[in-house]
Amino acid sequence: MLIAEDFLLLAVDDETGKTANVDNLGVRLAGALLADLAAANKTLLRGAPEAGATKEEREKAGDTTILVTDNTPTGHVALDAALQAALDAPDAPARKVVEAISGNAEENLLAALVERGILEKEESKLFRMLPVTRWPAADSSHEAALRANLTKVLVEGAEPDERTATLISLLHGSGLIGGLVGKEQRKAAQDRAEEIAGSEWGVATVATQVAIAATVATVATVGAAVATALILQAAKDDAAAAAPVAAEAAEPAPAPVA
Repeated sequence: MLIAEDFLLLAVDDETGKTANVDNLGVRLAGALLADLAAANKTLLRGAPEAGATKEEREKAGDTTILVTDNTPTGHVALDAALQAALDAPDAPARKVVEAISGNAEENLLAALVERGILEKEESKLFRMLPVTRWPAADSSHEAALRANLTKVLVEGAEPDERTATLISLLHGSGLIGGLVGKEQRKAAQDRAEEIAGSEWGVATVATQVAIAATVATVATVGAAVATALILQAAKDDAAAAAPVAAEAAEPAPAPVA
C-alpha cells in the first residue's frame, strides 16, 4: 500500500463512501505520492536541507528540485502519473511538482483502490439528475490495522517508524486526525500529531521531509489563491449588483407636466 492510499482511505467513510471535506485533498495526496516516489527509489533531490537543518531551512524545502533517477513504470496508475509529472518538470521546485501531481491524484488513487477490491465504486443520481459517485469499503481489513497502529502512536505513546511519521505529518492539518480516535482523546491525538509533524529533521528521510514541506507550502499557496479568487468574485458580484442602482440614480428626473 502507498502512503497516499492510506491517506485517502482515512478520508473516505467506509459506509457512506463519501470523501471527507479535506482542505486541498488533492495537494495532500500529491505530497504523499511524492514521498512514495522517494520510498520507491525513483527520485533524488537537489538543493535539499541536510539533517540538523534549522526550522527556517526546513520550511524552504519545498523549493528543492526533484530529480527522477528511474523512469521505469511501476504499474500503479497514481504513482506512474506522479512520476510523469516529475519528469515533465525537471527544473521545477518540489512544491510545483506537488501542484502538478494534484490534478488527478485523487481520481487515480480511487481507481487503484477499486481495482484491488479495497473500495467499491457506486454511481447514482441525485434527484434523478445530478450524478453522484460514492466509494464504500469492500475490504476494510487494511484500514482497520492502519487505524490501530495510528492510535498506538497518537494516543498510547508508541514511537512511529519513518512511514508512519510521514503519514501523520501529512495528515496533520487535514482535519482527519480527530476522526481516528474517540472524542475524549482528540486533543491528545492532535497534540501528538503536531509534535511529530514539527519534530527534528531526520524523523523521516530528507526526501519524505521535502515532500511534507512541499505539501504544506502548496496547500498554503493554493488556499491563498482560492481565497483571493473568491474575494475578487465577490467584489465583481457586488459591483454588478450596484450597477443598476447607480444607473437608476443617474437617470434624469422626468420633466414636470405643465
